[in-house]
Amino acid sequence: MTEPSEQQDEIDERASLWLAKLGDGPLAPAEHRALEQWLAEDPRHSIAFREAQDAWSLMDEVANAPGALLHDVQVAGVSPPRRAAGRWRTFAALAASLLVLVAGAILWIGDPMVMVAADHRTAPGERRTVHLSDGSTVELGPASAIALHFDAVERRVELLSGLAYFTAAPRKGEERRPFVVQAAAGNARALGTQFSVNRLSDSVEVVVVEHEVAVSVANAGGRPAEIVLSPGQSVRYAEAGLGPPRPVDVEQALAWRRDRLVFDRVTLGHVVTELNRYRRGRIVIGNASLANRRVSGVFAPAEPDTVLATIARELGVRTASAPLVTVLY
Repeated sequence: MTEPSEQQDEIDERASLWLAKLGDGPLAPAEHRALEQWLAEDPRHSIAFREAQDAWSLMDEVANAPGALLHDVQVAGVSPPRRAAGRWRTFAALAASLLVLVAGAILWIGDPMVMVAADHRTAPGERRTVHLSDGSTVELGPASAIALHFDAVERRVELLSGLAYFTAAPRKGEERRPFVVQAAAGNARALGTQFSVNRLSDSVEVVVVEHEVAVSVANAGGRPAEIVLSPGQSVRYAEAGLGPPRPVDVEQALAWRRDRLVFDRVTLGHVVTELNRYRRGRIVIGNASLANRRVSGVFAPAEPDTVLATIARELGVRTASAPLVTVLY
């Protein structure tokens, strides 16, 4: 049986993870519902979440006025009881340690909320094939994760992060449920068998290899849009809606399945997204103009730091490294 103190530690840890997730950007609708459900499950959850928010606010206060810890700090919107300065210093140190720990964990092992939600996932640089109960297979790319939502109505696979190649078991015999891949704001519904879905930094790309795939997305106006892709076609979508279908070099787009990275005048931002899937830590780009520089070449991703060094040298870009972070500038 879990002791009360251990239960509280688990609650505090989960509250901190949710706060770190919120700090990374707006929650997806499913994540927002999961947070609301967690907060409603137990009064201790909402208390722990508010305390984590207070800790975060306190650290912002410390960053702007370190001397404030010599007195009671009034966090915006919160009126804490009077406490000794020594207790506040201890609280601040614990809060700072926790935030550093959470941030480091995210950079090292990835998004903790994805880890919680995933049924299957891969580590950076790892590829793995997952066999589903209906006979379909999913080849997970590096640093990728899926959640399965099979029911009597449909076979839904949610791509939580990364990229994957799907071979959908056909709808025949007793299997009449559609096979659908959900990624961000859109869905790819298999009308055939083989296709890939790739979650990029600002969009999702679907590439069709065999038969057809219907891709749909609810755009910013809430009106659903759908197109049907044929083999050798791809499309990108984001919350703003669907882009136009376009022909694609399938061998190049799926080179990751052969442990190759093929870039043909793609942006450095795209290259960094790909390389981040093969290494621990994070590569970041210093400015937007640099992110839009173009890169071409064929690389073996087994040594991503060597690939990065080669590209940086060719572009005349400098790098600066710190634990878990490499900056291009």
